[in-house]
Order: sequence, then C-alpha cells, then structure tokens
Amino acid sequence: MIGVERLVLSLLTVLSVVMGDTIGYLGESVTLSSGANPSWHITKITWSIYNNDTWIATFKGTNSNTEWFGQFKSRLSLNTSSGDLEIRDVQRGDELVYSVLLTNSQREQQINKVLLTVTERLIEPSVRKVFSVLKDGHCVMALQCSSSVKDTSFSWEPEASFDGSFWRGSPNANVSVVWSSSSPNRHVTFICTASNGLTNASKVVREICQDEQPKPDVVVEGENRVPGIIMLFLGFLFGCLLTYIFRESLTCLSTRFNKSRSINKVCPTLSGVERNSSLPIERS
Repeated sequence: MIGVERLVLSLLTVLSVVMGDTIGYLGESVTLSSGANPSWHITKITWSIYNNDTWIATFKGTNSNTEWFGQFKSRLSLNTSSGDLEIRDVQRGDELVYSVLLTNSQREQQINKVLLTVTERLIEPSVRKVFSVLKDGHCVMALQCSSSVKDTSFSWEPEASFDGSFWRGSPNANVSVVWSSSSPNRHVTFICTASNGLTNASKVVREICQDEQPKPDVVVEGENRVPGIIMLFLGFLFGCLLTYIFRESLTCLSTRFNKSRSINKVCPTLSGVERNSSLPIERS
C-alpha cells in the first residue's frame, strides 16, 4: 500500500501542461522559457521535440549536453538555473513544438510546451512621393509605400491635424498607394505601417504638396506614354521604308510619264504585260 501511495503522489506532482507561444526571427536568437517555478532548485532538465522522444538539450547533476540533435548542433545554450533554452541563428525548420521536463530537488516535476513561430523581421517600409498636381483649387498628391518582405499588408494614417481627404489604393505586389487632396503649398504627413500578421514596422513621411504641373514624361503604373518626338521619328522611318519598297514602281511611272526612257529596260514587268496584250504598242 505504501508503494502505491508513493506512486500516486509522484504522479500528482507532475503539473499540468502549459502551452506558450514564442516568436523567433530568421537569423537571430530566441529564448524558449521553461516556465519553471522560481523557487525551485532544478536538478534535471530535458528539452525535446517530435512527441517528446527526440532530445535536443539535457541537464542532470552537473552534466549538460546540447549536442543531441544534428539540426541544433552548436546553436543551443541551456540555462541550468532557470531551464530556459536559447536557440541561435533561427531557421525556418526550427518552427516546432518544444517540450521541457523539469525536476527539482524534491523530485517534483513540471512539463511545459512551447510553440516556436519563425518569421522574418519586418524592416521599415520605403515611402516616396509619386507626384502632386493642382486640380480644381486643391493639391492632389500620391504617396507610395513598399516593402521587400513577402506577404506584407499596409495601412495608412494621416497626421492628426490633416483636414483634407485621402483614399487608400488596393495593395499589389507588396506596394500600396494613398491619394490625398488638400490645400496647396502645405506639408502633408502620413504614416505607412507594414504588417505580416505577427509584427509591424512603420515609416513617417512628410512631403510638401506644391502647386506644380505633372511632368510630361511621367509613367503611371499600368499605362505607357510615348513622347511625341518618338512618334515623329517612327513616322519618318515608316515613310522611308515605303519609299524604298515602291521605288521601282515610282521610277516606272515617272518614265512612262516623261517618255524619256525605254519601257522594256526600266519596267520589264510592265513590258511583258504589254507584249501579251492585244493592244498596239507605240515604240519611240
């Protein structure tokens, strides 16, 4: 009976599993918290993955080992006082559920599970003014916000004192545009915030909305404008090409009109046609 009671008590000392969520950034370091009771004197630590049957870091007595699994070799550090595990140079494959089994000097045990989510740290987005133009007494300005990180969404917010109106364009290929209408010759401040669902990064842009005309060679996304001089040059080349192609016919017509040269020599094709014709041919 005593043995059974001890077994039951030992099972009851294993505390309930606590799920945690930790975010790790590619190429950086992240620390997985063991969730140990601060009052505990930890005597045994076992960090594992894959249904708790693959050890990656252990500690018992005075012996510590963080080289159990090839994927994490030379990238782990185990804090034997708190039970926390540090992973250096975080990689995509590190996105796993980690389990830690802790034992204290009183042989009490605690199990904790930590879900590590790996993502790319967002950098400050890039914002630039596309153009500003005076229209109907208002200055219309377009600002573009972009990010090099994939699957990024954007949001725009004007300064608190902004008294104009603005419209947010639909983002496309990690690019978002905001259009604003306000009084001319004033500074306009907008905040562009990029988000990947886990973290955010913002950029503040302050641009002058000037009374200026749009540049003639500005190319708007989705639209190609060819300057007039290029069209003129293309027309000239096309005319030269037509002249070259029909040069013999033009020469032939000129010869027949002036009757200064023999049709048989200059226009063999027309001469052949005339020979096959029943009409009389006048020779000079």
